[in-house]
Amino acid sequence: MPTEAKDIFEAHSRSLRELLSENGLGFYLPPYQRPYGWSKDKVEKLIDDTLHGLANLGKTSDSFTFLGTVITIHDVNHTTVQPVVKTEVPAKVLTVIDGQQRISSLLMLIVCLHNMIRQSHWMVFKGSDPAADNEALTNLHEETIVLLKSLGSAFYEKHQIGDSPLYPRLIRAFDDQWAKKVSKREYNSPIAHLLFSYSVLADGEIGSSAQPTDFRPKARTGVGEGEADLTRRFSEMRSILSDLAKNKEMDDFEALPPMKVLADNTEFQKALFSHELEDNFCRYLKTLDEGPEIELVRLVTIGSYVLNRIAITVVKGKDEDYAFTIFESLNTTGEPLTAFETFLPRVVMAEGLGEYQNSAAHLHISAVQTYLSQFAVGDRLQTATRDLLVTFALAESGAKLSKRLADQRGYMKDSFEHTKGVAENRRAFLRHLRDTSVFMQKTWSPDDADRELAELGTAAMTNDVRLCLSFLKALNHTIAIAPLVRFYSTAIQAQGAEGVAMTKEFENALKAITAFTVYWRSSRRGTANIDREYREIMAGVNAASGMPPLARCPDQTSTTSTSTTTPSVKLLKSELAARLMSSDHGDIPSLDAWITASSSVPIYKVNKDLTRFLLLAAYHDTVVDKDSPGLIRAGRDGASPCLNIDGWNDTVHMTIEHIAPQANQHGWSVDLYTEKDTIHQIGNLVLSPGGANSSLSSRPWSEKRVLYAALGAPSQADATKLLDSASQEGVTFGVTTNTLVNMSRHTPHLSSLGMRTTEWDSDFLADRSRCLLELVNARLVGWLGLDWPDAAPTPTSGTN
Repeated sequence: MPTEAKDIFEAHSRSLRELLSENGLGFYLPPYQRPYGWSKDKVEKLIDDTLHGLANLGKTSDSFTFLGTVITIHDVNHTTVQPVVKTEVPAKVLTVIDGQQRISSLLMLIVCLHNMIRQSHWMVFKGSDPAADNEALTNLHEETIVLLKSLGSAFYEKHQIGDSPLYPRLIRAFDDQWAKKVSKREYNSPIAHLLFSYSVLADGEIGSSAQPTDFRPKARTGVGEGEADLTRRFSEMRSILSDLAKNKEMDDFEALPPMKVLADNTEFQKALFSHELEDNFCRYLKTLDEGPEIELVRLVTIGSYVLNRIAITVVKGKDEDYAFTIFESLNTTGEPLTAFETFLPRVVMAEGLGEYQNSAAHLHISAVQTYLSQFAVGDRLQTATRDLLVTFALAESGAKLSKRLADQRGYMKDSFEHTKGVAENRRAFLRHLRDTSVFMQKTWSPDDADRELAELGTAAMTNDVRLCLSFLKALNHTIAIAPLVRFYSTAIQAQGAEGVAMTKEFENALKAITAFTVYWRSSRRGTANIDREYREIMAGVNAASGMPPLARCPDQTSTTSTSTTTPSVKLLKSELAARLMSSDHGDIPSLDAWITASSSVPIYKVNKDLTRFLLLAAYHDTVVDKDSPGLIRAGRDGASPCLNIDGWNDTVHMTIEHIAPQANQHGWSVDLYTEKDTIHQIGNLVLSPGGANSSLSSRPWSEKRVLYAALGAPSQADATKLLDSASQEGVTFGVTTNTLVNMSRHTPHLSSLGMRTTEWDSDFLADRSRCLLELVNARLVGWLGLDWPDAAPTPTSGTN
């Protein structure tokens, strides 16, 4: 017989009294639920919504304050409850999938009202019953006592046996345990501790004539997250309720209905108390002045409304999967749990509840939590989790994971299912997830000054590693993280000499990926689906060189395979090179084809970070080409180093400048402007001191080349001489000579420009483009291991 909807879930709207006071009911927070985190604004809105509904109830008897939907699993077999004393669990456990923040806050509000009504009741009656002939005060006393019992049953239940018979209505996994014996009970989570502590206090003082103890919870030290927020919100609730009881004007809240409304409106009375009030009590209400009696009445009114007129729809799902499906289809007001948060309990269950805390799995999961904890709950946390899991799925199995939350949850569930039966496979999966998060936190995300290769030692962060990481991060080339994680993860798991070798493999993989990215992106106007190339490499699809999948475990159906072979940078370089040259992929079959394609790309408009990297690579260890004024050539090692992290970060001396200006204003060669993109090609771009740009501006070439010569002069004396000579000829610049001299630094690429005395035109721009790109290739060809069929022998000097 097919499954019907009613067998999958049921939904009922309940007042708080109906929901929370049910005998044998307990709410349970699974371990993946976040700590309590409501803000003061949300607490104020909760109370204001309550007051708004109370004011409307004075006008219409069908007014309710509806607080949305709570999604639960009716855990009939108590499979979600851990730790557990099986014989002492409440008869009906609802595991909360969504709505725990609201339930926690409402329970706190009920506790706060219960505490304040106790205090206020004592201020009126001083621990004694009212005189029998005082019917009005007797009515007030009786209504208060009935309400206190109802409020109490909402946040705790009292059993008839055991030395610890009080059960808080809400507890959290691992921190808490329902039990009727002191030796077995545990109420350590912030919410369960608050509920239990007050329950013991209030229940212990029932029948006492002494002034009730005022409950003012304080955050404990050494407990988990959420306690400080919880106690602050409780204090704020208390303050607001106190002001309401005293009828203070508060701009942010609706006022309570006048006492006359309560006294005269019988429908209002029945909606609040389920019966009409006695006539003499109503007359008494109209006579009250400010003082303890009217403050008690106001608190009783609020408490009665909270219990009887605040409503929640409770949806009970058949199991966790159905519950989450329901959750995702509803437009709830809460913040959805991330796919990692819903994955966590699967790990706990797979390891075993008793063993998890001291397991390697716990260490791996804790590292992931440390990374994600830096992101605020909401869109930032969802985005960070999505990015982590998308990268992990690609590195782990070569899967292209979508941005949909349901798909992320499904992937983590299904992938883990294939591993959890074998401890070694399960822990390898979690370790890889952990390594991915550590890489994203420590290596990818930080600024260069804080970037590190955690667990590989400081020596691993070579100059080339810093440069390439900074470049790829600036390019936002996140697709590169997955292949890099494969090498990084392998390196940190290796030991001794193997670890040293794999650390070097990581560096060489990083350089190969950087070079491939530069060759690919510089030869086309967009990304040209470069991400697809990496995805195919990870999954082992359409391999151009026969390389196997780079993903750790591409066969997700296997329950025995823990990994592919150790990643090989030799194979990766061969595959990247083959893809670049293949007509089915990059379609750059030769060096000349790359130079031809890259020369025509308006690289300045395509990507400025890519432009800077290309120019730094071209300028690195070059010297002036005296045979070709305006050009440079490869020099010896150390001649003019700039393709390094210092050069990349040097935005003072190395900013992009157009040689021929973007708009022709001073007689530049007309052919430079025939095609709109010519001036944005690499041959017309230069790196120069940023402060000199205003002086360079759109000057004619005859003046601009003098400034280039001065800025790149071998010494400041040479720079001064060049500028003084120009001044004598009537050429002046926007800043003083001294300022320009102080900007000067011996840079062959600028000196060479100053040597060109003939016109700057499109023919020379094309020559310079080819010159620069040949130098870039000489610098990067070894990084990728390219074997161009038409390449000249690589110079023995000036490369690394």
